[in-house]
Amino acid sequence: MKKLIMLLLPFCLTGCVEYKWVKPEATEQQENIAETDCKAQALRQLPPDNIISSKYTSKDKKHKSYDTDYTTSDANQQQREILVKDCMFKKGWNQIEIKH
Repeated sequence: MKKLIMLLLPFCLTGCVEYKWVKPEATEQQENIAETDCKAQALRQLPPDNIISSKYTSKDKKHKSYDTDYTTSDANQQQREILVKDCMFKKGWNQIEIKH
C-alpha cells in the first residue's frame, strides 16, 4: 500500500499547478485579448491535424452487428501551444506558476 501511495503522490502534486500570464499594469481583460489573438495566429499557422490515435471494435452477437469507436488527437496541438507561448512572450507577457 505504501508503494502505491508513493507512486501516486507525484501525480497529485503536479495536478495542482496552474499557470497565469502576467504583465505589469495589465488587466485580466487585456490578458484574455492578447492570449486569444495569439491562439488565433497559432491556429492560422498550424490548423488542427486530427489523426486516429486508437480504434475499438465491439461485436454484438445477438444482433450480428459491429460497432467501431475511434479516438482522435490533434497532431499539431503541442506545436501550437509553443507558438502561443512565443507570441505572448513577444507581446511582453510572462507566465507564472500558481499553486493551489
